[in-house]
Amino acid sequence: MSAPTGLADRMTSGEVAPGLRLVTMPMGVPEVLTIYGSLYGGEVFNSSDNCALSDVTAAMLDKGTRQRDKFAISGLLESVGAHISFSSDDYRVNFSARCLREHMPLVLELLAEQLREPAFEEADLESLKKRMLGNLLRDQESTHEQAQLRFSQLAYPEGHPNYTPPFDRQKADVERLTGAQLAEFHDRYYGRGSLLVVATGDVDHSQLAEALLSGFGDWRPVQLDLPPKDRLRGHRGHPAVQEVVALPDKTSVDLILGLVTPIHREHPDFLPLYVGSYILGGNFAARLMTTVRDEAGLTYGIGTGLGGAGEGKDAFWITSGTFAPALLEAGRAATMEQITRWAESGVTAKELAAKKTTITGTFQVGLATTRGMAAAMLDVLERGLELDYLDEYPQEIMGLKLAAVNRAISKYIRTENLLAVAAGSLDDQGQPLKEQ
Repeated sequence: MSAPTGLADRMTSGEVAPGLRLVTMPMGVPEVLTIYGSLYGGEVFNSSDNCALSDVTAAMLDKGTRQRDKFAISGLLESVGAHISFSSDDYRVNFSARCLREHMPLVLELLAEQLREPAFEEADLESLKKRMLGNLLRDQESTHEQAQLRFSQLAYPEGHPNYTPPFDRQKADVERLTGAQLAEFHDRYYGRGSLLVVATGDVDHSQLAEALLSGFGDWRPVQLDLPPKDRLRGHRGHPAVQEVVALPDKTSVDLILGLVTPIHREHPDFLPLYVGSYILGGNFAARLMTTVRDEAGLTYGIGTGLGGAGEGKDAFWITSGTFAPALLEAGRAATMEQITRWAESGVTAKELAAKKTTITGTFQVGLATTRGMAAAMLDVLERGLELDYLDEYPQEIMGLKLAAVNRAISKYIRTENLLAVAAGSLDDQGQPLKEQ
């Protein structure tokens, strides 16, 4: 009887060309191929005078190329039932594709064309800008978005990847972008050097490598410098602050309670604090949902987690909930009671055992689909880890000790440093407006 093999043993990995790595994993989905990938070119590479460059550049990738307009490309994809999409985040431009195996060469050809030769037509740019400005106007009226934005500004200095500029600045930057600026950004930052591609499903590694080499082999190499470490620090140890973002005529209030931690995703204390936070507010069976929502009936929804921790950034710890304006004070008090009890006394062995099973089970179920597996593989590569971490992660979670989890909670969660932001129909004192 042969020894069991890990996930990484079923993968094939190699450098197709300098700065272009491909990892594939066959899965039992006949004829269907899922492709995920990314390259550096996200928000940290924006110029200091425009915060929208990277997002708009990525959003224009599917709006036509120098060879074909967007209608020709979408027509080709639709004719074979394939799909290509693009997005961007703090550091990377992300892409995904899904197609039948026989149509992989066409899809890779179109993907390379869109990444390498976007047209940046002014008419398409103006249409996109109108949609983006409409989305910003909608977000400006959202209690959730307003609370998140203000928290980011209290927690991080301007220029930090986790800092979100004011809405007026975001809108102004979108409005003044031109196709020439997008082309200049693209020419400067897009290329081989940090290009990662993963594929799952009915995949042949050699055939995919050949298609990628054809599409990207002669793309110019680009070596990008990431932000220095001092730009990745938040406002550590900040004093407690309470702020209100007044938004009239809203039926609910979003409340954020949080702080900056001095740990990032690869820090040894990240997983202990992550699991401890999951016990407090990670799912419907967590403490906050069972007490503040189910027992007290004070909130529509509430949760806790760690965020903004990638690429060495100081993570933020956050608890966020949605309340009726008249129930905000009672909801805040009930939430703080649970946070304080958790921060001072930690979690129990029973809670830890249950959430270990939940977290590892959710992770492993996600790997059962080609999309879930591709996303997990790409995440590991982007973090600079070995592929066998996909097998090690559940073991790492299951191996967490109660003492380590409680030590991380007590070390990093200081209730005297909590930043509090409430956004909704409130006055400056956080009381419901009279019309409520």
